[in-house]
Amino acid sequence: MGLSQEELKSINALPNTVQFQHSWKSIRNIITWRERIKKYFILIILLPILSFMITYGLMTLVDEGILPRSDFMDALLRLLSCLALFSLVLYFVTILLDSFLLDRWDRKKKRKLRSLYEREILTPILQALYPTAEVDTEHHIALNTIKEVVPSAKCYIQSGILELHDERDLEIVDLYAFSVEKGDNGYDDITDFLGQVYSIKNALSLEGKLWIVPTEHFLNFETEDGYLGTMQDGNKIDVEDIQHNEHYNIYCTDEQSARKFLTPTVIEWFNSMTSRRKLSFYINESRIYFANYNDKYFFDAPDYKKKFMAWRMEDAARKISYAMDFANEVTEMLHKNEVFS
Repeated sequence: MGLSQEELKSINALPNTVQFQHSWKSIRNIITWRERIKKYFILIILLPILSFMITYGLMTLVDEGILPRSDFMDALLRLLSCLALFSLVLYFVTILLDSFLLDRWDRKKKRKLRSLYEREILTPILQALYPTAEVDTEHHIALNTIKEVVPSAKCYIQSGILELHDERDLEIVDLYAFSVEKGDNGYDDITDFLGQVYSIKNALSLEGKLWIVPTEHFLNFETEDGYLGTMQDGNKIDVEDIQHNEHYNIYCTDEQSARKFLTPTVIEWFNSMTSRRKLSFYINESRIYFANYNDKYFFDAPDYKKKFMAWRMEDAARKISYAMDFANEVTEMLHKNEVFS
């Protein structure tokens, strides 16, 4: 589904508000602070060089008799020498600050940028589409739960939680999960997951836990990224479906309950979905989690200048709408399932 004309009208009216303009200016200032720091660094580098060049040039001209030696010239040379030394000291102090503090400041700025964007930019866009919704910037989906529904990784970075406050209690986050490996030129981030994690309350008559995780095949070998629950608690089960064996594996702690859930409707839906995307499910007795590995952020802040200049409000709204459409598709599938109560 696309955006309606009424929704587009509400969204396009947001930039005219004083609050939105003020917040957007603050975001721009955060993004461009690195550029201001770079200009300062260039000045700090050039200042001692220019000071030494001018001092050396004047001393040469005085020594060769081109310029007359005088008290004024002696005072000027002393001033320039002091300026050159001061600039050199300032340069080394700046290098030390860059080594020990700038990375910390940069991380702090990024956290501030993300919180400001989610609170002052993303939330009004979200509420223009879904008036009761909000973005929770203070909390995250529990890490031990995240590890059940996405591949194992060393680091997990979530966005704020988009909370719909609807009958499903729908929650959505952007998630970037990655590991760090040593390469030829230092350490590299290896992406394990980039996409969205969804959560709704469990209205299924399902006992125990259930995992449905994607697989890949290379030659005659099946590969499956590590999922915490399947490795620790889950028992693998099979269903009489060829595509299931090619695209995903199923694990559970209560096989009888799991097989009641895995109706032909569910299996057919999974066959259709896994042929188009990398999808995983984790269900416990209170909530249903599903993760869509699409290699995209939907709710991320524009964190550098080029991205900031290319950012469009309608694009941000369409990403929200797309995420909601996907959540609705999953919910519709569950409602069609006869064990949904």
